[in-house]
Amino acid sequence: MKTKERPLRVALCGLGEIGRLHLQAIRNSPVAELVAVCELDRALADESVDDSVEIHSDIPVMLAGNGIDVIDICLPHHLHRPVAVDSLEAGCDVILEKPMATDLDGCDAIALAARSAGRRVGISHNQVFFGPHRRLAGLLEAGELGRVRSLYERLWMGGKYGGWREDSTKVGGGLLMDAGVHRVYMALTLGGPVREVTATMDNPRSEDSFSIALGFESGATGVIQGSYHGPDGMFDDRIEIQASEGMAEVLGCEAFFEGDLTGDTQLRARIGGRWLDDPVSDAWDESVRRSVGAILGSFAAGEDPEVGMEEGRNTVAVIEAAYRSAEDGRTVALEDLIERAPSGKRAE
Repeated sequence: MKTKERPLRVALCGLGEIGRLHLQAIRNSPVAELVAVCELDRALADESVDDSVEIHSDIPVMLAGNGIDVIDICLPHHLHRPVAVDSLEAGCDVILEKPMATDLDGCDAIALAARSAGRRVGISHNQVFFGPHRRLAGLLEAGELGRVRSLYERLWMGGKYGGWREDSTKVGGGLLMDAGVHRVYMALTLGGPVREVTATMDNPRSEDSFSIALGFESGATGVIQGSYHGPDGMFDDRIEIQASEGMAEVLGCEAFFEGDLTGDTQLRARIGGRWLDDPVSDAWDESVRRSVGAILGSFAAGEDPEVGMEEGRNTVAVIEAAYRSAEDGRTVALEDLIERAPSGKRAE
């Protein structure tokens, strides 16, 4: 479909660290124009935008204005559902920071509102757009590594972020539902659909550490581990793939913003019996801007985004399965959770 002749009129909710990256992406987009922001910190809003952009402190008032095409939501997780539903009902397409919602009911409410209004939703799973992850996915798709047999991901952190992210009622869980979301959607991106989940955690739905075993529909296995209990300032989010014809590892994505790994090789692959350092390089903040830009481009073209409601919901479904497993001490099948999707379809 032909791209809109006029730019998309975009309103941004939230100007925190991630919100400011979304702001840059909107400004850099050739298909978008920032027309409004909603931010409770007026001083922050004043220093972030010029006089051509309306500043609001009330989302319903902002939505009541005329001509907004897209609402970009960078708010605490528990606000994703109500703000997204209200925005869709107001006739806007929606960009959501991860996760799509704090639970499956929230994902389903957003999907129902989108279908009823005939609008689209894009989820900013930014690490899908991180250069080394993109290259690794390409190696797998091209068959250069063969068939995935095992996947390992880790998220070792030293201390928690402050503010609302320490409140599990706002996050929708603990570390897994916060930064751990990135590990889950990358497992799905690289390994495909998950069949079953077995998990252990120190305190499910308010966890500081977790270990998840994944059984993929392909027959591959996976492990995701995460913990806040590293040395102060530590952030290590590595991925390793073992496949039938080779191996690969990505040293990290968001680890690089701490500065510990800057300059190191980001992607290594063992193909044909020897390790090859791939020259691909990227930065986590660039992946955020690229993710938002891709969603805006899809909206402008009248197309569904690469990462949309199905991908967002499937990620939350794996997390919900992990919580149920950790609470009940059993393996949880994904079939029932995936089949509940309002779209009535599962990922192939």
